[in-house]
Amino acid sequence: MRFDVDITSATPIYAQLVAQVKRALATGALREGEQMPSLRELAAQLRVNPLTVARGYRELEQLGIIITERGRGSYVGAQAQVQSEQYRCEAVEQAIDNLLQEAHRLGVSASAVQELLAARIKQNYSKSEEPNDHE
Repeated sequence: MRFDVDITSATPIYAQLVAQVKRALATGALREGEQMPSLRELAAQLRVNPLTVARGYRELEQLGIIITERGRGSYVGAQAQVQSEQYRCEAVEQAIDNLLQEAHRLGVSASAVQELLAARIKQNYSKSEEPNDHE
């Protein structure tokens, strides 16, 4: 997996790293048991201080997403699947919130938004591919 950071972003680099790992888990690009790059390796790749990467890894450990074994490195843990499901829901909720804010700014009524959304859902999801209920 390749990581990228935006040094001009208001989001701290370690938080960008955490978000990228969560997204990779949610999309299946990263799976349970996979080894993470070493701190030094990832710091060199991103051209950031190793302490920044260490901070991101610590947060991922606290969330139960990765497990670090001294001398062996960091791996995606079993708890990562639960976290990826939660991240998927959070990402969709954020996208919906952004959509609703934009619709409100444009003066689109709630009923019109509902109709548009229902039509898009019908277009994008076939009957055999109903989305999972993430509530």
